[in-house]
Amino acid sequence: MKKIGILTHYCNSKNIGGLLQACAIVNFLSAKGYVAEQISFPFNYGKLHNIVYPRKITLKNIIKFPFNRIKGLYFSLLNKQIAAKINHQNKLFSEFEHFIPHSNVIYNNTNIVQANKEYEIFITGSDQVFASYLLPLSSYYGEFTTLDKKVLSYAASSDVKQMPGRYEQVFIQKLSRLNAISVREKTLKDYIERITDKKATVVLDPTFLLSPQQWLKIANPTPVPQKPYIFCYFLGGKTTWQRQKAQAYTDKYGYQVVHLPYIMRSIRPADRFLRSQGRYDVGPREFIALINGAQCVFTDSFHGLAFSINFGKNFYVFNRDDQSGPDSMNARITDTLATFGLTARHITDKNAVLDNKPLDFTHAHEVLAREKNFSINWLLNALND
Repeated sequence: MKKIGILTHYCNSKNIGGLLQACAIVNFLSAKGYVAEQISFPFNYGKLHNIVYPRKITLKNIIKFPFNRIKGLYFSLLNKQIAAKINHQNKLFSEFEHFIPHSNVIYNNTNIVQANKEYEIFITGSDQVFASYLLPLSSYYGEFTTLDKKVLSYAASSDVKQMPGRYEQVFIQKLSRLNAISVREKTLKDYIERITDKKATVVLDPTFLLSPQQWLKIANPTPVPQKPYIFCYFLGGKTTWQRQKAQAYTDKYGYQVVHLPYIMRSIRPADRFLRSQGRYDVGPREFIALINGAQCVFTDSFHGLAFSINFGKNFYVFNRDDQSGPDSMNARITDTLATFGLTARHITDKNAVLDNKPLDFTHAHEVLAREKNFSINWLLNALND
């Protein structure tokens, strides 16, 4: 059996969704009899982002960097108890990362070419491996591989509707190395097919390839409360009315709130509108359990939405930081809701009335079964062609 190496946002990640999709594709391929592992390939997000979107030299930006450093130091010194909880949370992420089969070698742009000796097939994705700020990172497009190696993307995503300015030609050139392309959003499929002569196929995010039963074997229920609760998983930090909606919902129906006050190395100011102590003892395994046990999920996260659909959980999904339109990161949420016929649960109106009637997932799960079968067939065919 040919060995498969997967390149995605995995190594040293503190992104719950990113790690869960990395876990999903390895587990799925292993269950199908393949030898597959994540390639340990850390990268500097901030450095890469600033290459594509260089910061303007303004008084605000000059002041902002040292201010954030000082704020972080102040937080650590005056909140030693919380800092200890964050350290525990970081350990949960590290433990989960090592829970996923991965390369013992830590690769970088210099030595990644050596991976040709280890793997016969390379998969890039899922998640935002086609993000505009990652264009300087040629490894996500398999440019380091020798021509005898097969390179394909699975459920790749981007952060933009189309590449900015001169970067579109760079994107076209990088896509030329891929033997087969699948993406997560129809908007990205249409864009790729418009600017290249390549065919792109829309497939499900890897987290949908595992059943709830398979996920629950991985889950850790330690932080799940005994009393009924709603789970708030907000990645945006600015929009207060969404938290107020969630709190009003819990007050009306007699639930409690569980939320994560520290996500992806950041505290979100808008969470102050939630009357919840917050849980720091949550990594990817605990996240699964909190979704499964919730009466309702409030989220602005794609993977918060994906797990809610997969588990058949009541949910309300919001635009992250009130961004909207095809150029925003919320386009992937809009596409997913349309696919499953659940657009009514996309809340963009501050005055919307939210009820606690159980969602009927009959149609959504019929679509899921069909799309899951299609996605699996595409992936297996792409590997075996």
